[in-house]
Formats: sequence, structure tokens, C-alpha cells
Amino acid sequence: MNGPRSYEEFLDRRMKDASNVPDGSSDSGDKGFGEGEATRDAAPTYDTFSANGKQLAVGKAEAFTEYMAKRSTLGVDQRAPQVQDVPPPMYAPLPAPAPPLPAPMASPTDTDFKEYFRTPWWKQTSDSIETQRKDRRTVFMHDDWVRHRSSERFLRNILSVGSSGIWGALSKELAFLTTTSVFVVVFNMLFYSYTDFGGVAHPGPLHSLDVNIGSLSLPPLPFTILMPALSLLLIFRTNTAYFRWNEARTLWGGLINNCRNVVRQTNTFFPDDDYHQALKRRLAAETGAFIKALRNFLRGPADDETLRGELSELVYAGLMSPTQADATMRASNRPMFCLSAMSATLRKANLDPMQAARIDSTISILVDLTGANERIFKSPIPLVYTRLTSRFLSIFLMLMPLALWGQLSDSWNHWATVPTTFLISFFLCGICEVGIQIEEPFSVLPLEAFCDGAVAATTEEMLNAAQSGVFDEV
Repeated sequence: MNGPRSYEEFLDRRMKDASNVPDGSSDSGDKGFGEGEATRDAAPTYDTFSANGKQLAVGKAEAFTEYMAKRSTLGVDQRAPQVQDVPPPMYAPLPAPAPPLPAPMASPTDTDFKEYFRTPWWKQTSDSIETQRKDRRTVFMHDDWVRHRSSERFLRNILSVGSSGIWGALSKELAFLTTTSVFVVVFNMLFYSYTDFGGVAHPGPLHSLDVNIGSLSLPPLPFTILMPALSLLLIFRTNTAYFRWNEARTLWGGLINNCRNVVRQTNTFFPDDDYHQALKRRLAAETGAFIKALRNFLRGPADDETLRGELSELVYAGLMSPTQADATMRASNRPMFCLSAMSATLRKANLDPMQAARIDSTISILVDLTGANERIFKSPIPLVYTRLTSRFLSIFLMLMPLALWGQLSDSWNHWATVPTTFLISFFLCGICEVGIQIEEPFSVLPLEAFCDGAVAATTEEMLNAAQSGVFDEV
């Protein structure tokens, strides 16, 4: 094969012929990618938007395209470019690049019934509900809706109740409340009365300690009076949490649409020349960086390495400078930093002021939506309300076996009190738990799918379609 073995070799040939920059005219930066590895001079750094920088940037972009075309002609494997294979055509590489992160695997969702691994209740812990939140980031498609409204859902949901996340989240609470009901039944059997297997009632074995002792029970009337108040508290708690989830999803719908609009408007308003083509690619990359930076803020520090890898990919694609990527990671408010970068890139375009104002207004909408996300994340439902609901529910359920004991006298020694207490506690605590789980909606929304599919993949398709000229055909 007589073609260039690497992009550097090809670029050297191409730039010697096509530019007036002599060999060795650029200063060398740090060498290589790390100690013990092969080293090379760092790519020259220059102002991309100066007169000379524009010429060099366009020349390197054309060289890269021509290089990849020749690789294709020669049958060279065109898999995703590796760090050591393809340096950025516009910027110098980072001095110590991290290897590209592998593509994230799609998390199984509750809709993938056959593939979704369900943890049985005896293997769940109090931390299970938190670790399973990523599995609840469901994106519905056509088949999912068909299954969701299928009449088989009743049987399916009953069969899967043993692997419900409520078990792990409420295991301690349910165990305590069930133990309380067992204590009430056993205490009354020992100190009040019990029924033998023949159905004959006898005084309790310890009844002789105090012959005047009565049953450990309460009348059901206070619980009947309090139940509507508790229901209103639970309903308000759950509805408010759902409104927060729905608002978060609506906000992310607006984020997705406005990110797409930024790219659509650049396709419409930017002049069709190499300089502005490069600007369009850069602005689209910064738009993708913004939405991922917002995801990073909502996901927390555990997402930092993912964001760092995504920014590194932009650096090695020549769409972001290493300095900008590093500054983004150091920024105290990364989403706003990326929005500022988008505005800075927009200023470098030679646009009619009215057209620039329209794109800038779309960026301003992104700022508003970012602030709304921060408001939801940083402001929970008033804690006094959450605490009152939890205390009310806890005391109600702890005393409930005392009221159920007398009402379930038809069962042998009132033992029906135990499963009845368990079931009522499971469902009432479950309603409260649902409100707690969706109160912070961002860890259960599929933000990765929004960033990678709804924004990054769609905007890339929009750019490629506009560049291909398919819309110019009559």
C-alpha cells in the first residue's frame, strides 16, 4: 500500500504543498502522550479565527477529508478514529489524553420483561432502591406501549410483586410494623386469653398475674376519623412529587427542542463557506457539550469521568480546544460555561444582526430552562410537610394493630391481624415511597438517552443532511 500510513504523514505532505507555512515554523509543545510511549511534536497552536488561522484551519479540514477518502480507496479500516490515529485537525492534543470511553450499554428497563433482571425480595437491601434507579430510566417505543396496555399486565404485575423495589426500600419499616402486630397478638394470648386447637377459649397463661387486666387493643373509631386526613396528606405528597417529575420532563423536552433549533438555525443562517462550516460544527459540538454538562450537574460527581471522556472526544475530533475542555471541567457552573462558549462562537460568525439575534434568543431560552432545572433539583417539597406526613403515617401504622385485633376476632387467636397489618403497611408506605422516589426526578429520567440520541445524534444528522446538499435538489 503506497498511501500515507498515518494522518500526520499525509498532513505533512498536504500542508507542504498547499500552505506557505515552512517546516518547523511552529513551536513544539509537550511531547508525546505519556512516559514510555512513542512521542511526536505537538500540533501547532494558532488562532483559528485570524486571517492566517482561517486558511490553516480550512486547509487542515480539507486535508483530513481527503486523507479519509484515500484510506477508504486503499481499503484501510475506517473504524472510529483512535487517539493515536487521528489528531485533531484544528487544535493541539491534550498532553496526557485519557483513552476514549466505550459506548455505554443500554440499561435494561422495566419494559424488557424477559431480559430485565429482577432482584427477589430476600436479596434486596435498603440500598437496592437507589442502585435500581438507573434501571427505571425508561424510554417507551411502539412495542412498549402495546405491552403496557396489554390485559396481561395484571397477572404480570402480580407475579413480579416479589421483586418490587418497595421491599428493599421499606424492608426495615415493614419488619418493624409486622413485629408490632405479632407482639399485640402474643401479648393478648399470654395476658388476656387464647383459643386452643379445639376452639375452646382459655385465660392466658400469665393472666393470673393480674386478673383485672384487659386486652391490649384500641377502638377503631379514632382510626376511622384520622384516615381521611392521612389520605389527603399522602395524595398531596404524591401528586406534588408527580408534578415535579412532569415539569422536569417538560423542561427537558424544551431543552431538546431548543438544542435542535440552534443547529437548525445555523444551517439556515450561516453562509455556505468552509469557515462557517467549521463554525457550525463547533457550535453544534458546544451545544452537545452543554446538554451533557447539564446532565452532569443533575447526576452529580459520579458522572464527572463520563463528561470528561465526552469532552475528550470533542477535542480529538477537532471540535473543541483542550483549553476549553479543561476549563469546562474546572467551571463551577458547567452548563452556563458551555452556553457562554456557544455565544462566543456565535459572535465569530459573519451574520446579519437579526439572524444572530434569533440564534441568541434560542440560547437565552436554554439559559432559562437550565435555571428551571436547577430550581427543581435544589428545592425539595418543604421538609416540614414531608416530616409531618412520615410521622403521621408511622404513628398511625404502629397503633393500627391495636384496632385491628378486636375487629379480626373471627380468626384463630386474632392472627389475621399480622398479615392485615403487613398488607396495609406495604401499600400505604408504598404510596409515600413513590412520592419520595419521584420527588427528585432527574435520577430516574433517561437523560443519557436524551443527550446521546435526541440531541447529539439528531443534530449530527441535521448537519450532515445540510452539508450533503440533499435539500438543494429540485
